[in-house]
Amino acid sequence: MSGRLLPRRLPLVLVRVGRRFPRSVIAVSLAMWVVAGLLATRMNVETDILSLVPQHNQAVQNFKSTIERFGTVDTLLVVVRLGPEEHRERDLAFADHLAAGLQSWDLIEWVEYRVDNSIEIIQPLLGRAVLFMDPDEVEAVIAGLDDSGLEERAKAVYADLMAPQGLMTKEVVRADPFGLMPRLLSRVRLGGIEVSADPETGVLVDPSGRLLLMLARPIKAAQDLAFNRELVSGLDLKLDEAREAWEAEGWDGEPPAVEFTGGYVVTLDDSELIVSDAVLGLGSALVGVMLLFMLAFRRKVALVYAFVPLATGLGLTFAFGVLVLGRMNSLTSAFGGLLVGLGIDFIIVLYGRYVEERQAGADHGAAIDAMARHTGVGVLLGAVTTAATFFAFLATDFRGLTELGLLTGTGILLLVVTVFLLLPALLTTLQHRSRRGALHVIQSFGADWLCAAALRRPRLVIIGAALLTVVFAWSAWDLRFDDDIQNMRSPDNQGMKLRTEVMERFGLRFTPMTVRVDGRTEREAISVARSLLPELEALVDGENLADVDTIVDLFPDYEDQAKVLNVLKGEPDAAVDLAVRFSEALRREGLNPAPFSAGIERFEMGLTLTEPLSLDDLEGTLLERMARRYIAEFEGGVSVAIRCYPPAGRWRREAPPALEALVDRHPEAVLTGPNVVSAELRRIVWGDAFRASLIGIVLVFLLMWADFGSPGRSALALLPLVLGMVWMLGVMSFLGLRINFMNIFVITMVIGIGVDYSVHFLHRWFETGGSPEALAGISKAIVVAALTTIVGFGSLVLSHYPGLRSVGFAAILGALATAVISITVLPVLLRWRESR
Repeated sequence: MSGRLLPRRLPLVLVRVGRRFPRSVIAVSLAMWVVAGLLATRMNVETDILSLVPQHNQAVQNFKSTIERFGTVDTLLVVVRLGPEEHRERDLAFADHLAAGLQSWDLIEWVEYRVDNSIEIIQPLLGRAVLFMDPDEVEAVIAGLDDSGLEERAKAVYADLMAPQGLMTKEVVRADPFGLMPRLLSRVRLGGIEVSADPETGVLVDPSGRLLLMLARPIKAAQDLAFNRELVSGLDLKLDEAREAWEAEGWDGEPPAVEFTGGYVVTLDDSELIVSDAVLGLGSALVGVMLLFMLAFRRKVALVYAFVPLATGLGLTFAFGVLVLGRMNSLTSAFGGLLVGLGIDFIIVLYGRYVEERQAGADHGAAIDAMARHTGVGVLLGAVTTAATFFAFLATDFRGLTELGLLTGTGILLLVVTVFLLLPALLTTLQHRSRRGALHVIQSFGADWLCAAALRRPRLVIIGAALLTVVFAWSAWDLRFDDDIQNMRSPDNQGMKLRTEVMERFGLRFTPMTVRVDGRTEREAISVARSLLPELEALVDGENLADVDTIVDLFPDYEDQAKVLNVLKGEPDAAVDLAVRFSEALRREGLNPAPFSAGIERFEMGLTLTEPLSLDDLEGTLLERMARRYIAEFEGGVSVAIRCYPPAGRWRREAPPALEALVDRHPEAVLTGPNVVSAELRRIVWGDAFRASLIGIVLVFLLMWADFGSPGRSALALLPLVLGMVWMLGVMSFLGLRINFMNIFVITMVIGIGVDYSVHFLHRWFETGGSPEALAGISKAIVVAALTTIVGFGSLVLSHYPGLRSVGFAAILGALATAVISITVLPVLLRWRESR
């Protein structure tokens, strides 16, 4: 073999440095542990699932900007579990104290708790009610403001107050003595009020009456994890304060249970799950490979040879991640388990060769040199090819995979250098005085028998492998693709579970499509959105859409408002002495005018308007909070959202074509939503996966050609990889696993993992001419390496995130299949090749 492009002397140089300066190398290693520990405090946790997907894709950008503008994740939901009906007053008293405590808290901007139906909601509009009328109606209202008209109005007020409806009518009449509210309610469509209020108490309750909901807006964004921790810890204190105030009123028993959800709680739970995954994955992988390593070599000191290089390589990689990326997400949290599973292979193969040389009679120095000169080249090639396949992720648009590829690929290279330096340093310090008999032969786990049996029955092996490949290839055609990005979320997020329960209990719909209209001004955006409504409502046919929800009707058409303002401008004396004359009319009916003064003042204000209604006119009111869910300012303009709800069970994977065509006809509008993003990701993920796999396999082939000096030998090394991937996909189909946005890239991972086994086997074959003893030794090392890789990737199966779990399952199948093929099918083909 001739490998001009690879630094074949590099392993020997590094190994000799480690052997000659063992204490210095070990001291530097320990120093790196300290540095990595200090840098750990600077790592940020990124919880947004959208951070994993392509960042420069227009559909993703539309979705993210819509979420950012309308703040769908920046709400704290307070869920109070109410007791039986006989305890309702007691439970509501506790909820009142809790709401008051939250409202007075400097971390909370506002709390939405008790809603007095239409009065509180509509009242801010009463002073501008004339803007919702036709010009003819306004002229008729003004005409009725003469003395006789006011007398009639006063009689109507008296009749309403004397009617048997009771308190609600009295409150409405006081707020609206001129009777404009019915006209207003007939014209205003209050989008956004999806939770109905209890008519008696005004609180937001589910239909069963057992779940009470408060909505609160904290002062900072949900992505601020430090603020989230302060908020959540402070909520416990607010619960204690509410209980103390509640008990001070004399209430007995236990207060109702209170839980919290919404963007703040979900984000914090996600961050804790990500950190938990990173710690659990790394810890379980380390423990698992250490146990396997000790079982394979049957010496306690062998744990030191494995642990110290792994820990140092991981520390270097973590430091690199902090300095270059500065963040960790649900996908990159897996890098520790991956590196442990991959890096231990280098130690197993190198230490296995060292043990073999010592058993053959070589002294410590000669065994170290043989380990580096012969096996070290294969280990270096395996590390470079594996790193190359992870670096192939840099060609994808999925940021999560790009960062995982950069982190893991760099970590593999750092690890192999660390192993070349530290393993000989540790062996020199702890091992070189050991007697030859103290070194146990590596545990085979049946690998040597399997390899020898394959060589004894070559025809059976080839026929069996061919049949399995055909069966698994057929099965692979039935693999299904799961393109729902929401399935990548962790089902163990308690905040998300509670949020789902709230959605179901209140009948809320949190996942609509959104038609977003952007304009330079509020007036422009609302006008365009209003022009779209008739076309959108025409699609509410049960096939395309089930409902359309907006708040643009809160703002009358600006042209109609202009006509009304012209009428008011032509009647400048309409409000002159109005309060005095109407007060006198009320007194003549025996009514005190004082309770009606605020309503009269609002009506007078409406007759003197000179500007159309705007969002600023609603500042500080419940209507403003409702409107902010549908109208948002951004740098350079204003956006208006129209929520479009699909029929139940329809359009989960894509938007209705009719809706897409409608939006395409309006350049000011964009269509977004989870199903729109899923359809776009489905469109690009196959191309990205193919590109990453192609780059990975081309790089691996070229590197092996550089090492083996022959394209034929390089192609032979790829054969177990190709068969292994077919077997992996077939078994996944048999087990009912699905391809998704994450595990589709496992093919690229398996290229780097699986090719190592055939590389090590080929190096040993060509070095020894295929001697049975050498093949037995390398087969043992390959199986142990595969088992440790399986344990490393198996740590992903413990992840809270379904996407990562699926990556773990797929990688385990790929590693197992390629290892088995490398020690059975590959030696048969090599022997057949030699015989020819």
